[in-house]
Amino acid sequence: MRSLLIYILTLLTVLSCTEDNYEDVEPVLVVEGWIDAGGFPKVSLTRNLPLSDKSHDIDNLGEYVIRWAKVTVSDGERSVVLTGKYTPGNFPPYIYTTGEMRGEEGKTYYLTVEYESFYATAQTTIPQKVAVKGFESGNEDGVYGIKALVDDNPDEKNYYKFFIKVLERDSMYLSSNFAVIDDKDYTFPCTIPVTIGRSRIFDTYDSHIMTEKDCVMVKFAQIDSFAYSFWDKYKNIVELGQNPFFRYSSTLPTNITGGIGYWFGYGASEYLFEPYNHANPVTLK
Repeated sequence: MRSLLIYILTLLTVLSCTEDNYEDVEPVLVVEGWIDAGGFPKVSLTRNLPLSDKSHDIDNLGEYVIRWAKVTVSDGERSVVLTGKYTPGNFPPYIYTTGEMRGEEGKTYYLTVEYESFYATAQTTIPQKVAVKGFESGNEDGVYGIKALVDDNPDEKNYYKFFIKVLERDSMYLSSNFAVIDDKDYTFPCTIPVTIGRSRIFDTYDSHIMTEKDCVMVKFAQIDSFAYSFWDKYKNIVELGQNPFFRYSSTLPTNITGGIGYWFGYGASEYLFEPYNHANPVTLK
């Protein structure tokens, strides 16, 4: 889950601009937040980057990170104010979190963000956790791949999402390439590739491959319909937007009132793939 700052800020403005005409854009609060079943809430905050004919030095992007906001999460019975902390290796390198509240399946969590003139709210409910039935791994020319065996309850309407993290390289989970699932599109049980997609801001070819020496974590989450629509649209922006022969632009949906971005609950299970043993992952939760 690398920052959506670059994608969101561009899409907010690019449709209204021409090559020689740049319109002023009011400051917008960008929220990226989630809470896993059994996990702690995590929130990052930025302001939108104004589009102009002047280049932006990457070293100056830190000024758009919001570090002094009051971020509160409530489960309807009690409220906790999150603490901001520096998170090197992540972009943005600042996360609000707490160890005083863990997500529970079926509960609704309310987010409030207060910073200067910004006031934003959102709510999400954590779906039931669903486990992966099994994994396969393969090796082709020294590059490892992981496939997950997924099943589904035909009596329910369900959506799923895979995330992946290579330890010692990624500080946080990243969106797995193409692994966002609407159960109507699959015949279950089925096998889903779990790959490292082009979800990094500054990626290279080497940043989205795995080898037998990597320690890899995979998160499989049941998500709600809105989270599905968000990640499905995000997938299209990341993948189709790189095609030089097909112009694709779209605005990401948001469930944030008073800002843009997302606040999602994940019914998540996590698995650890140790080096040289990718076929037998350790279930973490």
